Amino acid sequence: MSEVASQSVPGHPELSCTVERTSRFTGSPDTRMTVKTGTAQGAFPFTTAVWKDPAARSYFSDGAVSGSSGYVVLPQACWEEVGNLQGRRVVAPGQETVATVEVTVKGGSADREGLARLLARTARRVAEAAGCSHGGDGEPGALSTPAAPRSTNPQDVCGIQGFSLPKASLLDRVAEPGQEQLTETSRVWACDMDLAGTGDARLSFAATTDATIISAALREPDTFKNLPDDMGVYGSTQAVLHCGKGDVYFAARWNNEYDGVLLDHTRNTTPSYADIRRATFQAFLNTATSSHSCPAVTLPDGR
Repeated sequence: MSEVASQSVPGHPELSCTVERTSRFTGSPDTRMTVKTGTAQGAFPFTTAVWKDPAARSYFSDGAVSGSSGYVVLPQACWEEVGNLQGRRVVAPGQETVATVEVTVKGGSADREGLARLLARTARRVAEAAGCSHGGDGEPGALSTPAAPRSTNPQDVCGIQGFSLPKASLLDRVAEPGQEQLTETSRVWACDMDLAGTGDARLSFAATTDATIISAALREPDTFKNLPDDMGVYGSTQAVLHCGKGDVYFAARWNNEYDGVLLDHTRNTTPSYADIRRATFQAFLNTATSSHSCPAVTLPDGR
């Protein structure tokens, strides 16, 4: 293992470090790992293509890992203290950004527990340097284990009783119920769907009671509108509801291929692309919210 590049600026907590392991076996790829501070927006683990497949990750106290990447969300007190690096220049955090420590692995797969320890210890170091640490021992704690992929029951999608995708969201031989993978912890539930057919369509759903993720979501003020009767707030594919034991965040995300398929098949037709996405998220909320004792909500038209 050798260090390839390391960047930091004296007096600032931001960092970036890349190490490389060269294989002794001819033809085997070298493995390169980069750990760095960064900034993200909103509930990024469940809304961006960078952090796709949330159900395939292993979750721990402040973050999640796969075999090739992972993140820790720094304490909220750090969000206006920690930015990222561009070369030797510090890029300050914005008013709506969330501070993170991220790791990526290229050329191979890494041990998840090892990545989680690296992230947790680096995050503690960064938070202490920025003066925003919330204590703790810098250890990740126990990691969750994703369930094995399984066939989707079209009438109980993602294992949720009564949850089915709207008929208009499914296309013969292009995007049909296929396989799904679930993961669940005390704070996070996620389901990734691989739709069968030629469209390479994927769809993910998530729910979390994690107060840090909820605060991150609400940090984007233009994303949400108020629901009536103080039930919470909603966006086109996100909602934060006031539920029996506290706030719960819900989200759905379509991959680019699925978006493209829907756009191609809904030109000048009814229901529209936006109607289908809204109906899909509504179907999720109709069935997923009861386990959290959330109010029944109807998403207004026009989003």
